Amino acid sequence: MKILAAFLLIMLSALPAMAADGVEGYWLTENKRAVIEIEECDASVCGHIYWIIEGGMQFDEHNDNPELRKTPLCGMKILKDFEKTDAGEWENGTIYKADDGDIYKANMELQDDGTLRVRGYVGIPLLGKTQIWSRVSDDDYETCAAG
Repeated sequence: MKILAAFLLIMLSALPAMAADGVEGYWLTENKRAVIEIEECDASVCGHIYWIIEGGMQFDEHNDNPELRKTPLCGMKILKDFEKTDAGEWENGTIYKADDGDIYKANMELQDDGTLRVRGYVGIPLLGKTQIWSRVSDDDYETCAAG
């Protein structure tokens, strides 16, 4: 019985460390114009637009498909298909950049300071751009979802 109690105590004390490894939550983009909610999706993680700055782009107006240019950005899934490769690292996903209507390959990595390094690229990661996103609370941002 004491062994079981000790095991449970060890496992419970490890929970915060495992949770800290998670990318799930709310992230303010580097330009501070949107908050992305990242959550588990099937065996991966995905992210959708949770909040958009007042006066920010509201529709997918740069989409190559003219029929989709009136699609609201609010709630749009912009991150998908990431594979967890290591503690705090996700690779081989995609990110949709509504500013230009393009989809890029992407990697994400939690940094020691609690930020999220998001790198979108074409072909290989060397040919890309990195943004640093900051974790935020959903209490500080009102969802843009229509009520």
